[in-house]
Amino acid sequence: MGLWGDVPEVAPYGRVCLESVKRGDSPGTWKAHRRWPEAQWLQGRSPVLWFAPGTPVVEGNGRRWSSPYPVICWLWEDKWFHVMALCREDGTGYYCNIASPPVWLPERKTLRVMDLELDVRIEPRGRPKVVDRDEFEMAVRRGRITRIEAAAAERAVEELLGWIKDRSGPFDPAEVIRWRRVGEGQVPE
Repeated sequence: MGLWGDVPEVAPYGRVCLESVKRGDSPGTWKAHRRWPEAQWLQGRSPVLWFAPGTPVVEGNGRRWSSPYPVICWLWEDKWFHVMALCREDGTGYYCNIASPPVWLPERKTLRVMDLELDVRIEPRGRPKVVDRDEFEMAVRRGRITRIEAAAAERAVEELLGWIKDRSGPFDPAEVIRWRRVGEGQVPE
């Protein structure tokens, strides 16, 4: 059994938690970064998650907030990023988190990733922008991100920029429409 061996019991259409962590200041410690405790898992092997408007997001410091629009999240067990499509009234934007591949924690029904600080943001009808490079470089200097992880993060940014340019995967507007329909309970065409 691989990483997703226990998935069929929660997917499709199961409620799960997406949890992002960061390395702590002491070796071997972790700290909470952000949690989406009420994600709806729409697809099995390569997870596609749905966050309806108002789905809570819990920051590491306990602050809670929610998005007024639906969000679709794609994760892959072999990719060092996940992609969130922000289905806003003025068009689809994207927030792409550079993070470790997800680990499935079946006893908690949780997908866990380690945030690597770098992100790629795209506003509706905008160009991609790599953000938080200063935080990334500081985390590498402080040893919170290893050199191997840093290299994987840089490759992930390049791969994402290629997908964006080619409009492939979640950057294909038809994919967003398809998964939005599934998230809203409609049968995809």
